[in-house]
Amino acid sequence: MLLAQTKDPKAVQPHMDKLFEGISRVRFTEREEVSDMISAEQEEVPLIRKVDVNEGNKKGNVEEWMKEIEFVMIATIRKLTKESNIDYQKCDME
Repeated sequence: MLLAQTKDPKAVQPHMDKLFEGISRVRFTEREEVSDMISAEQEEVPLIRKVDVNEGNKKGNVEEWMKEIEFVMIATIRKLTKESNIDYQKCDME
């Protein structure tokens, strides 16, 4: 069913929570780029780079742009975790 909805990238929104744990939906820009991931609690995390779902071989190929979204989500969380660890080490624990 999900793959049959490739003409409208936003049709994946109802399925995001089944595809990615902790991700309720993603934000699309007007240019159909995925820019943020959003949790069920409405916490928003901007991706480190936007994913253009219509670029190259991704146009109409939901599997390709979903793989890229997954890669960018992981890279984003990895970057934020490293930054938070650095900030934590700078904190005065007294």
